[in-house]
Amino acid sequence: MFAIRSHRSVTILVGLGYPLRIRDARGALEWLESEPAAVRDEAYEATCAACRDAIAGADGVEIDPGEALDVVTAYARRRGILVEDDVPARPSREHLARLCA
Repeated sequence: MFAIRSHRSVTILVGLGYPLRIRDARGALEWLESEPAAVRDEAYEATCAACRDAIAGADGVEIDPGEALDVVTAYARRRGILVEDDVPARPSREHLARLCA
């Protein structure tokens, strides 16, 4: 799991803009599995697969836990829910407008 090999984590905005810190592949997969069907596209499936591969890493799967974190980060950035390191964990007006639309 990427929290063991990497001290990085990723923070995303969930629900009505509440921050969620993801520390490992299991946490990322739990969050992904709670996402509504409307957002489940090819990028979603690839992100889930990366997390599953990182979790099963002891079984010789090719993906490194740090790579899984990179995939989760890219997915969150693509969806506009990533909290960048230098930005406070508060939703922007644009994000809130998208949630309310």
